[in-house]
Amino acid sequence: MRRAWAVARTAIGYLIGLLLIAMVVLNVANAFGRYVLGWAIPGADELLVFSMVWLVFLGAVLAMAGGGHLRFDLLVMSLPRRLGCLLDAVRCAIVSALAVFVCLQSWGALAKLGRIGQKSMAMGVPMTVPHAAVFVGFALIALISAVLAVMALLTAAGVVRQAEAGEGSD
Repeated sequence: MRRAWAVARTAIGYLIGLLLIAMVVLNVANAFGRYVLGWAIPGADELLVFSMVWLVFLGAVLAMAGGGHLRFDLLVMSLPRRLGCLLDAVRCAIVSALAVFVCLQSWGALAKLGRIGQKSMAMGVPMTVPHAAVFVGFALIALISAVLAVMALLTAAGVVRQAEAGEGSD
């Protein structure tokens, strides 16, 4: 389980890295074309914005998977280990439920965009492509949070050691 977790996190990290490199190359090429050659790459700005949306939501998945998201854990740290794990399980379950709610709302928006066939102005990209980042990001966050909640419960019950369940450990 821990190895699959690390492989998935690494794969998403590489995907984000490749996306960021592609964005930088496109931005430099567009700036060079605009200021040196006198022409811009059609739709480059739009593509950069759509890529940034995907970058943000994939980054949120990585933050959730690695435990790098913002949280206040002073209370959890001051509690006995098992009680802290139970509180962490509740937190993860709440995050998972909220992420599922966002997924449901996002799915409705995606369905509507698909029905009306809305496309972007410069490149004609279906608007479902950038909006799908919300759905994919929150679906993965819901899944990761649910797994973390189960692992925290197993840790609290003494079935799994803290290091095996360790949020953010490799």
